[in-house]
Amino acid sequence: MEHYNHLTFKDDRGSYTPISTTVLGDKWDQCSISINNEPYTFRGLHYQDNPRQTKYVKVVQGSIVDFMVDLNTKEVEYLIMKDTDAVRIPNNKAHGFLTLEPNTIVVYLVEGDYSPESEHSIPWNTISEIEKVVLTHSAYNEIITSDKDKIGK
Repeated sequence: MEHYNHLTFKDDRGSYTPISTTVLGDKWDQCSISINNEPYTFRGLHYQDNPRQTKYVKVVQGSIVDFMVDLNTKEVEYLIMKDTDAVRIPNNKAHGFLTLEPNTIVVYLVEGDYSPESEHSIPWNTISEIEKVVLTHSAYNEIITSDKDKIGK
């Protein structure tokens, strides 16, 4: 897991965080912002197979447990991230996160065009290592997730 710690400058007005785009190389195709009102919101585990996507994920506000699953070996990596942290998600990994605080904001830079017909999700509770980590931070009845992510695709 390539972890980055970026300076976040805070004052009475709020905060400012520069995001390095060189992590993805010369090109990124999409920038997305995930605003999560409630703690224990789980997004993912998402991946796309054609084209595969590399992601740079940056916590802007709040904190998360970030998860990656290697699509070939099924190896799980996770990292607790706060608002100075970022991580690069290689294109051979499924990605997801659990928010730990209300009003958590996460920004993604993505290399590789979005293709709805080749996107997939793996339910978080079908991977025992992820389920164990999630349940150390919350209870089943506290987890908020989409219907699509509950059943997988």
